Amino acid sequence: MKFRTLTILFFCVLSNGCISDKICSDQDRSCSPVASLLSLFSAPSGIYVYSTSVPYGGNLSIFGAGNLDSSLSTICKQERPFAPILDVGCESTAALVSTSLVYANNLTSLYADIPTNIPMRGGPTGTILADDLASFFTLDLHVTLEAGGLGSTNFWTYSDVSGNYASGGTCNDGIDNTTAYGGYAGSPLLSTVDTWFNVQAPTCDQALRILCICYRPDTSGGGG
Repeated sequence: MKFRTLTILFFCVLSNGCISDKICSDQDRSCSPVASLLSLFSAPSGIYVYSTSVPYGGNLSIFGAGNLDSSLSTICKQERPFAPILDVGCESTAALVSTSLVYANNLTSLYADIPTNIPMRGGPTGTILADDLASFFTLDLHVTLEAGGLGSTNFWTYSDVSGNYASGGTCNDGIDNTTAYGGYAGSPLLSTVDTWFNVQAPTCDQALRILCICYRPDTSGGGG
């Protein structure tokens, strides 16, 4: 039975789009069928932070069913298959952008199945960024997001320095992409608590990345 299960998993990996005519990095597990199969069993436990592959203007609400929350969910789900994440088995996603419904520092208020007692990790590297979801915003990061493999350019957060929703910096709740409004953005180059998640408020005509998390749902009912 064990051999049969492994065989099925192997062929599932081969057929999930990893094999294509694109040029792939040796370090990109999402592009290597063998590495993808191995990571199903060997990737360290964690909530993995990943970046969108393209930047977005400040009107982040246009990609969903008419509101910012559904749009952010759509963006993260669509970007997930293309993101280099050490744990290819993590499927559930959420955006690290605050809205009036759910703050970035309180994602479990909407996503109750996010584990709360496992490390936050850089998606491409598995490097530990914080010991758990709470300390991601309440303590200094162990390393910068850049050191965790998450790039060097800023990203939309629509949040204050602590990860709370900040109504004055949300590009008019994600509907504006002009110079009339601004949106708060974070930096991957800082790691000190209450600094890195809000470093500037560029005008909404600018295009910035979004950070998302990918996780395996907690089914224990105990937060991890």
